Amino acid sequence: MQNKTIEIWVGILMLLAILAFVFMSLKVSGLNQSDFGSQTYTVTANFTDVGGLKARGAVRIAGVQVGTVKSITLNPQTYEAHAVLSLQKGINIPQDSSASITSSGILGDNYISITPGYAPQNLGEGGQIMTTYAATSLTSLISTFMSGAKKP
Repeated sequence: MQNKTIEIWVGILMLLAILAFVFMSLKVSGLNQSDFGSQTYTVTANFTDVGGLKARGAVRIAGVQVGTVKSITLNPQTYEAHAVLSLQKGINIPQDSSASITSSGILGDNYISITPGYAPQNLGEGGQIMTTYAATSLTSLISTFMSGAKKP
C-alpha cells in the first residue's frame, strides 16, 4: 500500500515537472497569447535595415510589449524590408507614430519600438507606419569611431 502511494506522488511530481518544462519552453521560444488567437490587428512598416530582427520579435511602446513581428520580407522594388506587425486590439497607435529597431542591450535581441505621435486619427487594420528608423549596427559604429580617431 505504501509503495502505491509513493508511486502516485512520483507520478504527480513528474507530471508537474513536464508541465513546467512545457511552460518554460513556450516562454523562451517567444510564443505568447497573441500567437494563440487573441484579438489583434496588423500594421506594416518599411525599414532600410532590420539588423538582426526576426519574426516573432517584440513590438514595444515605452518598453511594454504590445505586439509581435508577424513577418519580414524584402520589397523587390524598393529593396527595403517590409515588416508586418501584429498589435493587441485596444492599443491605438496615432497615424503619425514612428517605429525604430532597437536592441535589448549589447547582446540582446532586436525589437521594434514605437514612439506614438499626436495625430487624432489612429492606424487601423492594414495601416502603415510611415516614419521608420533602421537598426544601428554596432560594427559600423565601432568602425566609424576607429576611422575618426586621430593618428599620431
